Amino acid sequence: MKEPTIENFLAFEREHKCNQIEIEGMHVWALYRYEIHNAIKAETVGRTEGDAQGFTKSELIKMAINALKPFTYKNVDVLFIGNGRRTKNADTGIYEDIYCDEIAKKYNSVILEHPENHGHCTPNGMDNVYFTDRVAFQTNLAVKLSKKFNTKVRQRRTAAVTEKIGPILDAIKTEFGPDLRAKLIPDIVDRMYYIDITKKYCGKILDKANPKLIIEICYYAMESYAMSILGHERGIHTAEYSHGFAFPTHTPMQYNPEDHLTELPDDELIYSETQLPIVHLPDNVNMITVGFPFFEKQRAHYQAENPKDDKTICFISTLAEGEQISKVAAAVADMIGDEYHIIYKLHPLEFGYYKKRYPWLVNDKLDVIDNNENHIFKYLASSSVVVSTRTASVWEGIGFGCDTILLNYGDTAVNMEYFIKEKNVPLVDTAEQVVDLIKTGRAGKVDPNGMFEPNAFNNISNYIERYIK
Repeated sequence: MKEPTIENFLAFEREHKCNQIEIEGMHVWALYRYEIHNAIKAETVGRTEGDAQGFTKSELIKMAINALKPFTYKNVDVLFIGNGRRTKNADTGIYEDIYCDEIAKKYNSVILEHPENHGHCTPNGMDNVYFTDRVAFQTNLAVKLSKKFNTKVRQRRTAAVTEKIGPILDAIKTEFGPDLRAKLIPDIVDRMYYIDITKKYCGKILDKANPKLIIEICYYAMESYAMSILGHERGIHTAEYSHGFAFPTHTPMQYNPEDHLTELPDDELIYSETQLPIVHLPDNVNMITVGFPFFEKQRAHYQAENPKDDKTICFISTLAEGEQISKVAAAVADMIGDEYHIIYKLHPLEFGYYKKRYPWLVNDKLDVIDNNENHIFKYLASSSVVVSTRTASVWEGIGFGCDTILLNYGDTAVNMEYFIKEKNVPLVDTAEQVVDLIKTGRAGKVDPNGMFEPNAFNNISNYIERYIK
């Protein structure tokens, strides 16, 4: 059996022409490839990227209420597809979208915001944000009803997926080991509902908004997929603005060069030239370096407000390695928590389930951050050392002058090879090693400058103005 490395996965996709498979005009494999690769890894190496929690009845009712608000934005220059991850500005009380808000204020624009963690953070201080709860409600309801009544449409789609994807899943079993037919065929059918309904909904938005440019914060979110497809159909230029640093094994940022897909944007806007040899999108997607305006603007502010403390250590969780990282953090807190302030910053998608999955985090010696009341920059500014696996927040921590310790879980050794080999950042296996590095001041030290392309706000403005003039 082969290991489910990104190289083997891409070779498998090329051999079986997976990204060319179409059903009802949708590239169904491409629309679910991230989840497919995660499912293979979960069944073989035990690695996954987390999973979404289902909507409760009360959440669906709130979504239905939000859905009643009409879309009134017409003839905008730029339409942003936000990701809903707003962070509270402690000074203003406003929940900020660190990717969209500032640049959106400069232009005639609208930000579409999908429910994040099944809701929205308010107040957001903006007058051009539209909640897309209607499509979230419609898709969830449609999937539930199709399953409950086994509708003719669901039967037809299940038959088509079974015919075209079933043999590929059999090949996965032969090549990688796990039998994923029973799990993935219904999930891929669900994804067809999501994309089909979302595309129709987004089409109506585009009829009114009529933008000259679409900027997506996460191209592999449902509304972004739909907008990319529609952008290609209608001749509207599309771009993804990166919501973090990518890694060599992050499936959505790795494709074979010939996989030209209408579901992908025209351009990929990245933070740093260090990403150019790492991100491998199809060769018809243009890579453009712009930087990260929020980091550039806020670093000095957060450093002034949160002086660095030599006794503060920040563990940063990830969806893939949250269990392992949290166990190390709890052990470190037990060993030195009386002397050091140990912070554990959860990933936003872990907020709702960490007490059940990581009960060891309920520890008086650990300061667990399980909300977006403060941006992670607050904790990076005050911390002397950052401990994590492979996450964009390591880059940000270095940018804030933090020393770094990497934990040898998952594929950290591969994804963070640059820091390990070129910058001598230590890669360790145990809580005892972490404590030793902290106590002896031997955590990795990397120059904080150079993590992001300078003049980011001007760079993005210049990019936008190419298309709206």
